Amino acid sequence: MNLEKIMTKLFLSCKEATCLIEKQSVFPLTFKEKCRLYVHVKMCVVCNLYRHQSKTIEKALSKWINSEGATGDLLPPKTKERIIEKIKED
Repeated sequence: MNLEKIMTKLFLSCKEATCLIEKQSVFPLTFKEKCRLYVHVKMCVVCNLYRHQSKTIEKALSKWINSEGATGDLLPPKTKERIIEKIKED
């Protein structure tokens, strides 16, 4: 087996790494996926930042969804209407 084949089996592309980052928020990764993602994120600054951003977004969404019953965290109806109107304009 040549070095190129070994490298492609061992190392992930950034596209594959981001897919695994998103996958792990929904499904458990296999041991092989975890190892390959760990190595990639340790070497790739951009994917490491992406991983941190993904975790931050996941936490914020989880907090917002779980506190939906608390009226202080919901958008006021007029604000919601303005946002919907802006979206319709575009």
